[in-house]
Amino acid sequence: MLELAILVTAAVAASLTAGTLLHLTEPRSAALAWILCAGLAGVGTASRRHLPAEMIARHKRPLILLLTAALIWTLLVVTRPTLRAGDGLFAEYFPNLTWTGPPAVSIVDANPSAPRMRLDWDGMPPEQFSARWTGFLTVGRPGLYSFSTSSDDGSQLVIDNQLVVDNRGMHSLETRSGGIRLDRGSHPVVLRYVQFGAASVLDWSWSRDGGAHAAVPAWALSRRPAPYASVVNARIIDWGVWSLSFLIALATAWYLRAALRGAAGRASVPARSRGVTTSYRSTTSLVFSVVIYIAIVLSHWPGGAGQWRFFTSAEATVRDLDRSVVTSLGRFRAFQADINTAQAGEDVLPSTVREMLTMLRGHGVERYQLSDSVARDAWGFQQIVASAWPRKLEKDAKARFVLNTEPVMPGCVVIEKQRQVSLVHCP
Repeated sequence: MLELAILVTAAVAASLTAGTLLHLTEPRSAALAWILCAGLAGVGTASRRHLPAEMIARHKRPLILLLTAALIWTLLVVTRPTLRAGDGLFAEYFPNLTWTGPPAVSIVDANPSAPRMRLDWDGMPPEQFSARWTGFLTVGRPGLYSFSTSSDDGSQLVIDNQLVVDNRGMHSLETRSGGIRLDRGSHPVVLRYVQFGAASVLDWSWSRDGGAHAAVPAWALSRRPAPYASVVNARIIDWGVWSLSFLIALATAWYLRAALRGAAGRASVPARSRGVTTSYRSTTSLVFSVVIYIAIVLSHWPGGAGQWRFFTSAEATVRDLDRSVVTSLGRFRAFQADINTAQAGEDVLPSTVREMLTMLRGHGVERYQLSDSVARDAWGFQQIVASAWPRKLEKDAKARFVLNTEPVMPGCVVIEKQRQVSLVHCP
């Protein structure tokens, strides 16, 4: 049964790994599946004296290759987000033509395009809408860069707070260009698009020092300023993840072939060592065991109204532990200095909560309220109420926290604006 568990877990993990290439599954789910597979393999190794020696020899090489490739793949997947480079632009989609009001959709886009817009609108964009992408463009060499946008309808490109391409207005497919001199490094970029109706088209391209235009690559776009060295390292890791994904697929096929090899052509081998299938009296019993095991792995776990499954539950636990441990070790001296203060442990709170706490203490606010968008985050809501005590959350408080993506209510004055949240005073 242990051999079957390893086999099925490896197959599920390999499927999740392949799904990451098509953006169908999250890399962390595949990484957790490989961790589970490695754990089961460790249990099998610890109990090898109870298993036939021939079985261990037959599985050893493909399983070692598979788990080694999966381990390296997992390390790369875990390391990749820490570079904060080439992770796309922050996209906001508005159900109007003026980029105002709360966005209907807020998401991260690897690269703006018309197909991506339709996908972000769940395949059904409204007849009229506007979209805005913000972030940073990283270049490796200084020079005179030319940019162009091809759009139906209007588009604008702003780099370093300078309007580079002005392709605004209601029109059919039209291409316009502009130039700007850029130094090596990251530059703030804003791309705007507006759709007045009918077909939607958006493409943008660049060239350097008079060269041929090419699509702006996804690796150059980041949500935060990124040194060019980080961009290069991110590209290397992305290449490694893709390469290892194919290697994992081949190693999985090799391992499954070795594990499922039956008694055919192996008459001289004792029955108990002829492979996993000989442990079952019939194919039906084997299939039934596989179905039961998969059902256990994918069954609903408590919480989240039935949407939490094994891997997502394990992922949440591992993520919380990782956040606490990494933050504490990365700032060990500060952790030691703060351990006996009233703010001890707050470095593991969500960033929005930390911003709100900073503004509450900095302005001596005793009574506050939260906008609907802020309060919608249940975990953040619990943390701010617990961490801000004895300050009171009251509906009639003058001080109000709002997300920076929300419009400020008429009559309200911004007291302080952090990166994600603002504190406003409303009469």
